[in-house]
Amino acid sequence: MGGWRGASLGLGLGFAVATALVQAQSLPELLERAVTTHPSVQGQRSQRAVAAAELDYARQQFYPTPSVSIEQVSAARQDPSYLQNATVKIFRLQQPLWTHGRLTAGVEKAQASADATANNLDDVRQQLALRVLQAWADGYAAELKQTALQTSVFTHQRLQAQVGRRVDDGASAPTEKVLTDGRLAQTRAQLQAVVVQAETARMRLEQLTGAPIAAALLSAPLRELPDMDAAQAVDASVKRSPAVRRLQATVRVQEADVVERKSERFPEVYARAEYQIGNAAVAGVPDAQRLFVGLQSKLGAGLSTFSGIDAAENKVAVARADVENAQRALAEQVLADWTQRATVQARLVELEASLQASRATALAWDRQFLAGRKSWVEVMNSARELAQAETDLADLLTARVLLSWRLALYTQGLDSLLPGKTNP
Repeated sequence: MGGWRGASLGLGLGFAVATALVQAQSLPELLERAVTTHPSVQGQRSQRAVAAAELDYARQQFYPTPSVSIEQVSAARQDPSYLQNATVKIFRLQQPLWTHGRLTAGVEKAQASADATANNLDDVRQQLALRVLQAWADGYAAELKQTALQTSVFTHQRLQAQVGRRVDDGASAPTEKVLTDGRLAQTRAQLQAVVVQAETARMRLEQLTGAPIAAALLSAPLRELPDMDAAQAVDASVKRSPAVRRLQATVRVQEADVVERKSERFPEVYARAEYQIGNAAVAGVPDAQRLFVGLQSKLGAGLSTFSGIDAAENKVAVARADVENAQRALAEQVLADWTQRATVQARLVELEASLQASRATALAWDRQFLAGRKSWVEVMNSARELAQAETDLADLLTARVLLSWRLALYTQGLDSLLPGKTNP
């Protein structure tokens, strides 16, 4: 059977044994491979290079624009504008002098877009890490449940053999063996289900990491968080959140777009230098040099510039609302995980006590049945309750580890989870 062999629960899932699972070799390596090699990460890295090129393009707009035109005219003899057939060459260099903030806003917009792209890369990596954590937790829980259910299968097989002998001897009714056979089949079906769950989790990890996953993976330790309360955890998560930072950068993009559009209300001032060789109208004219200072207005068709400004300002409002929505959603998630972690810890203590009682009850019921003080149904029920308690404990142990890693991801960042950063 596939799964993780770092945790040996013996005949049950003891809390003391589970807390000793301090090996963390596999999970950080899985995280690092996923956030390094996944195609979505590679695509975002390429997008970051695009954003850097666009930023350089925006900065280049402050420099003069060179241009060259070469014309050969063929006009009618009576055309007074073109009396020669000379080739005319004009070399131009045009420099913007005053754009009412358009060029500066263009650089700010490109820089904010580059920041948004970089934060989007971090967000993609964080979402991949969350998916790896969940897949690993599903497999880890299945492994713990396999151990518990295998023990339960052995117990039911022992009880099946016991009741079979009693039926043969006439000491028990055949219906007791039918009950035992049904409970054994049910336990085997549960075991098969968690085997499939473990295999499914392994395949998900293979897809996320792009590499085969060994059948035996080690468990992960709890992630210790700094001394902080829930409010501080939320604050740290919001500050570190790449999704929030990406949306904040998007707000800056839209604000810069507003400045760009508002600059279109005013004419731009430019200077242009020209050098002309040849003249299509007059023969023998020497090369000419000229210097122009001009104004250029771009109000758009039907004064559509003003409608564009309104649209851009509304986009700023939308972007700011997206930031607020992301912050609230993240706060809700962190608070839920924080509360659930405390609840899981409390439930673990209670469930461990309940599990010890269930073990003692199962042993006692077995002896009392032989003494004639308990029914076979009670013996079978005690075996089922013990298996249920052990699988419940597996879920809680897994939830405790998963929540500790997820909160560490939110509050401390992805890098804290990668190899060399794992705390004991």
